[in-house]
Amino acid sequence: MMPRPVYVHGAAVRMSWADASFSLEELVFQTVRAALADSGVSIESVQSVVLAAHDLVDGRSLSSMVTAPAAGAYLRDEIRVAEDGLVALSLAGARVAAGECEFSIVAAWGRASEGDLLRDSRVAMDPFMVQPFGLTEAGISAMRLSRWMGEHGAQLEARQAAVEARNWRAAANPRSLLHASVQVPMPGPLLQTEGPRLADVVSAVIIGAPVSRACLAGVGHGTDSPALGDRNWLARPALSAAVSQALSEARWRLSDINLFEIDGMTLADEALALEALGLAQAGQGFEVYAGSAQINPAGGSAAGWCYPAMGLVRFAECLFRLRASGAGRGLAVGASPIGAQTHTAAALELS
Repeated sequence: MMPRPVYVHGAAVRMSWADASFSLEELVFQTVRAALADSGVSIESVQSVVLAAHDLVDGRSLSSMVTAPAAGAYLRDEIRVAEDGLVALSLAGARVAAGECEFSIVAAWGRASEGDLLRDSRVAMDPFMVQPFGLTEAGISAMRLSRWMGEHGAQLEARQAAVEARNWRAAANPRSLLHASVQVPMPGPLLQTEGPRLADVVSAVIIGAPVSRACLAGVGHGTDSPALGDRNWLARPALSAAVSQALSEARWRLSDINLFEIDGMTLADEALALEALGLAQAGQGFEVYAGSAQINPAGGSAAGWCYPAMGLVRFAECLFRLRASGAGRGLAVGASPIGAQTHTAAALELS
């Protein structure tokens, strides 16, 4: 039997910072409720809930024990992945396509204000070969940029133009976190302005088998070597594999896509991904990022960032912007630690 098509019915994104008036459970509940309202689907029609949350980020053992009911999982089938939000979307989509449910809630969150993401990323590294060096996710981004600069130079003007474009897009995004949060120290050669704006992030998407204008056209996954020294820092085969698989499933070419939402902790991660995907020539990633309104129009990590919610945020932003334009095709890409070892890509078509 052929798998059923999977349609996207609604979404919601909420960014905040250290808002003491709401618990994490309340933030999750409000965002899922907003996504259901956006979709027009009642909670009674939902049979499946798939979550993306990480105990290390939430600071709670078995975080989903207290957050799953807030996400609509009480007396419903629920699965949680400790991975990027697009992995949860992929799993939920597979369940809908297989006929296991008619509607599924997909939710992802991370509350950066309750922890220290750089410290947590350091703890997640290999305890024998990597942890002694004190390497963090920001350090991996810096190493990738350093490798790129060895071939193409510092290109400070192009990087500054990309910073300004990203900040302008984030300021124009009504869902951005625009007030100050904790500043993440950026190791050189990264500039401080190329870092993320940490946020408390919750995103929810409602998918299902009943037909709607938005279709989940394809999903792809890619995994790189767990050993940092074995990776090609610039070619990024996991990213390329995920996008190629999603495009193959959707039967699209890269040139068919109107909108790209690509996750990365830093601007360098976002911009250099364009070169790995063939959206920019080698050495021109920052220039293309600054000049193309198709690339991260929501503002990337400058609009608010916290793992593991960001892939689902990128997907929701694709939906919102395709709705605003009336139709089109978008590609959302999510990344996971360590140093984006795995990637997930999702192709979205609005007719």
